[in-house]
Amino acid sequence: MSMTSMSQQGRRWIVAVVWVAVGIMLIVRGLPYAGLRHSPDVVGLTGNDTWIALGLGLLVGLAKGFTLLRKGARRAVANIVQRGETAPAWTVFSLSMVLLVGLMIVFGLLLRRAPYDPQVKAWLVGILYPGIGIALIIGGLLATTVAPLERKRA
Repeated sequence: MSMTSMSQQGRRWIVAVVWVAVGIMLIVRGLPYAGLRHSPDVVGLTGNDTWIALGLGLLVGLAKGFTLLRKGARRAVANIVQRGETAPAWTVFSLSMVLLVGLMIVFGLLLRRAPYDPQVKAWLVGILYPGIGIALIIGGLLATTVAPLERKRA
């Protein structure tokens, strides 16, 4: 095995670490909007709205984590298995996954930076960021153990 190749399980752990790290980052970035951290440039929720938003975020995260991101983890594992036991570490993410992440980053930036009602923004970001963060953490952890997604044959 050369210095640039990595086992399938090692590449699964790369998926897990990246997804969990991004999930944590999204949760932390969403907390000011939910009203749990102060940020001078963010109008956050207050009182019961904070807990309602976080509860909704948790529901979104659990639902998305155990459905869509479970399937995404299985796709990532299928990609890893398809590339063989000792493919390079940089082959972990497919081109379509990289493009999807790029689109999600652009959408997230637009969501946070677009000029619209700060209270609406607080609700959207305060629910979506923690929710997507939780889902990514679930998907990342699942990527270490799930079976690859079987590709449908035509």
